[in-house]
Amino acid sequence: MLLLLLLFADPPQATVLLKQGLTALQRGDLVVARQDFEQACAADPRNPYIWSSLAETYLRLDDHARAIAVAKEAENLSAGNAVAGHALAIFYFHYADDLLHREKFTEAADLLAGALQHHPGDAQLTLALGVARYGQRRFEDSIVAFLAVIDADPSIEQPYIFLGKMLDQAGAQLDGITQAFRAWAEKNPENAQAQLLLAKALLASDPQDARAATFLNRSIALDGNQWESHYQLGLFLAGKHDYRAAAVELNRSIELDPKQPLPHYHLARAYDRLGEADRAKAEREIHLQLTASHTP
Repeated sequence: MLLLLLLFADPPQATVLLKQGLTALQRGDLVVARQDFEQACAADPRNPYIWSSLAETYLRLDDHARAIAVAKEAENLSAGNAVAGHALAIFYFHYADDLLHREKFTEAADLLAGALQHHPGDAQLTLALGVARYGQRRFEDSIVAFLAVIDADPSIEQPYIFLGKMLDQAGAQLDGITQAFRAWAEKNPENAQAQLLLAKALLASDPQDARAATFLNRSIALDGNQWESHYQLGLFLAGKHDYRAAAVELNRSIELDPKQPLPHYHLARAYDRLGEADRAKAEREIHLQLTASHTP
């Protein structure tokens, strides 16, 4: 906090008020923080960090109109100021996160698109934009955003997870997604999720790709409690007409998460191929029940 204060040549009164406001904000005393920041802005109206702190406080007070107005003032003053720019990026991220939790995807996307004009390439803002586009079902735009996040910072896990949900919509982007998954899996050989997602991408391109089974088995060896690893391996084995082994994996998938509809559907198909009609009927009925009430 003291380092931040030293970065600005504030009048003494504004410095004291800023310090008091930051302390109040940290302990969650928003009314006091607002009063301190408002007075600090009056004492030093050219300080973008004070304005950005006030914007964050208004946001936490759910005064969104004032929060945006104050953030715009901070943007106008923050050119070339890395500290203030970072604070504003955090403000926009927090605002967008609130909108996303309330499923206001279009409002969040509009906010983030505007914020990225001032903070181009910011990984967290781009990530949030990808989530907003996903919520809007604008999958191509979402994929572009998530791949951009991976390019900027490949250590962030969320874009890989979201991309793994959109392989059916990947289209021409599938090769790029597969390359990103491969790099992530190679860099993180002990990460079960990374192995699973690489297998899914390979299977999305070729359901008979034998390399996928290797990565699925590796994922299961690292973490045998992921329902989807067993499910994907069951699908692969069924595609190879090894229905008995497929049934074992699909049953394990159901044990781990019995509320997922698709494992029941494919287990019914495997039982059909094995001539176990009663079991197939039971699984088909469960699939229909779950499909009627399932929320992905």
